[in-house]
Amino acid sequence: QAVLVSDPLAHTTASARDRSVPGTMTSVKRPLEERPIITLDLLIATRENTKSIGFFVDDTVTNPGLGIPFYKTVLEGANYKEATWKDQACVRTSQIHWRDDHSVMWLERHMEMTQGFILMGKNPGLFVLGEPTHDREELDEKHRALPDPKTTKAYILPAGCGIIIKKGTWHDFPVSTGPPVSAFILNTEEVVEALASMPTAAPMNHGDCFKLRLSDHWDFTLHFPDPRPIVQKHGLVPGPVAQPLMGPEGYGFNMCRQEVKAGWGNGGKVFVVPVVNVEVFTPGCGGPGIQPHLQSVPELANKGWRDYGNRRGLQRLAQMFKDLGIPATAVVNSEAAKVDYVAKALKESGWEMGAHGLNNSSGNAKMTREEEEGHFKHCLDDLQASLGARPATWLTPGFSVTERTPQIAAASGIKAFMDFVDDDVPYDVVDSESGARMLCLPYCMETNDFSLVLTKNMDARQYAQTIEDHVRQLAKESGEERVVCLGMHTFVAGTPARVLALAEALGRLKALPGVRFATASQVHDLVRKGQK
Repeated sequence: QAVLVSDPLAHTTASARDRSVPGTMTSVKRPLEERPIITLDLLIATRENTKSIGFFVDDTVTNPGLGIPFYKTVLEGANYKEATWKDQACVRTSQIHWRDDHSVMWLERHMEMTQGFILMGKNPGLFVLGEPTHDREELDEKHRALPDPKTTKAYILPAGCGIIIKKGTWHDFPVSTGPPVSAFILNTEEVVEALASMPTAAPMNHGDCFKLRLSDHWDFTLHFPDPRPIVQKHGLVPGPVAQPLMGPEGYGFNMCRQEVKAGWGNGGKVFVVPVVNVEVFTPGCGGPGIQPHLQSVPELANKGWRDYGNRRGLQRLAQMFKDLGIPATAVVNSEAAKVDYVAKALKESGWEMGAHGLNNSSGNAKMTREEEEGHFKHCLDDLQASLGARPATWLTPGFSVTERTPQIAAASGIKAFMDFVDDDVPYDVVDSESGARMLCLPYCMETNDFSLVLTKNMDARQYAQTIEDHVRQLAKESGEERVVCLGMHTFVAGTPARVLALAEALGRLKALPGVRFATASQVHDLVRKGQK
């Protein structure tokens, strides 16, 4: 069965199957960098889904019945009737290595020959293939000489398989899916000599080689999705494939890390930022559970436990922090802020208001750039309307990010960003193009109530003691100022069973020399003041 897969990281603005994609153009007006990107569908090649573009080759004997009397133990298949290599076949091998550029710049076709690719070894390959257009009666003469983006797809061909592409099939040279891939190639001397004679890539209409530079004809660019997560997920490669999914430095597309100069803390050594997550979940779509084995529909117990957090836990945490005289940052789903009693409690809390997406059922991971930009604007606009101020602090729900999330957050006016968890010190991430920067406050996994209570099954005293031990150890260490974000959820930390021990631990930390409690925005302002 064919498997259609999609790439959550593709910088895409449309799908090649979308009927609204721009058409071919004879006069291209927009510069390349301004053209929309069309991301091709990515399929795992099978005999069925490649019928329109070629002949799939695997260990199945097709057209069996060719009888050779003295081959008693052999099942012979008949010749591929449509396969032809014109005058002189050229048989060669090649090894193809990874390329970072996923754009499809060229497509070619051959009208007098077929072309064969057999993948050898243990690694798959990626092929960009488009259905023939030369014999489509509904197209005019001009468009019969061009590929159709709606019928052009990217196929992952498993290791040990092959494809003989039909006459007229549009194609590019195979691409690595991560590890090097070796191919046995059947071609013609005419085409190989024509391509080898060109010092640089250029359009060609010579003999049976018709090669197009797509940017000369289309007012958009084609990309294929990153195949590495797909071949890894479906077990098509024998070992792990390196996947730099968050840009070259790991902090997102076009984002680079810059260290913060020490000395910004005005005597404080450890800045503790309580982060209260205020969340809602799409009805019927599940969520965290205190008894996850309860799966009946409608499900009451776990949903009610989560709802309790906003009805009672939020108010209990607000009162605890008020009694302790400790500031906090709330990161709020914008849909939660539309609930009257939630908005009332937040406004009365005195906390900094941060943003936490629309809800905790809808992550960013599969969004296009336009969708994600709209998601940020929708969330920030709604929180400003509900709570009276536009947040400048952001935490993505469930860490469900794309490679573009940090860049879009910075462009949306976010100043304090909590999606990274990889340090004890704050640092900047900067857009190398626009110069927009955010202060990253590492969101500590070791002090998060989900980690300690739901994953490690700590009781209330163990939970509170772990937080206290973590901060005390950092306060003993020398060097630059540290930041600890204490991730709390209203339905976990906000229960009566946990607030008592938590309040006692926070009270002791407040009195500890060198420890300061602050909001995310307060840490941001201190750091910026210290950099001047």
